[in-house]
Amino acid sequence: MAEKRLTKHELKDDPLVTGAFKARTYINENRERFLWGAGIFAVIILAGIWFINGRREKDVKAEALLTRANLELQSGQVPLALQDLRQLVEKHAGTSAGSKGSYYLANTYFDNGDYNQAELHYGKFLGGGGGNEILKSSASGGLGVCYEKKGKNKEAADTFMKAIKTSKNNFQTPDYLVGAIRNYSILGDSAEARKLFAQLRKDFPIYREQHNQALLYMARQGIFDRRE
Repeated sequence: MAEKRLTKHELKDDPLVTGAFKARTYINENRERFLWGAGIFAVIILAGIWFINGRREKDVKAEALLTRANLELQSGQVPLALQDLRQLVEKHAGTSAGSKGSYYLANTYFDNGDYNQAELHYGKFLGGGGGNEILKSSASGGLGVCYEKKGKNKEAADTFMKAIKTSKNNFQTPDYLVGAIRNYSILGDSAEARKLFAQLRKDFPIYREQHNQALLYMARQGIFDRRE
């Protein structure tokens, strides 16, 4: 059987043919607009690639600077480490290494007794939202000590409580509990001090040194453990 050939009239009425014809006509009439759109899309793609590559390069430089600063700290070259950490924090803010740089810079100032600068950079680290839970709790603990050194016992107690919450019962938590107990004892809040000591004794029964420290701080303020 011979294949049926479509007439011009039938081709004209065919919806696929008609649609293709209309699409081609529309494209021809709006060629310039399509070219502009394609150009803009290409620029967006290139800008995205440039941004990603630039960000990667910045991250690599920041990580290298952080590594160098850590090596300097380990070898006792504190002035050089401080210089590199300050550069890291100032020039590479927004990177993961830059955030960690604030933490290590705060620790370095803390170890050298500069509690004002330590407080500043612990605050920057915690405000930036970076770092893992261990670093966050450690920064809160360090910040708590900075407040305590400056006689801000209420702020210190509150900050140690944040450290306790963030550390989630890991190896650091007993020390944060002792810090909170110490400051609540100084504030004369015997109920909170006893409550936290009960938590320390219950959750960390083998941490005898921390138990003894907490009891000593409480006793100095006339607060004694009242066991049922």
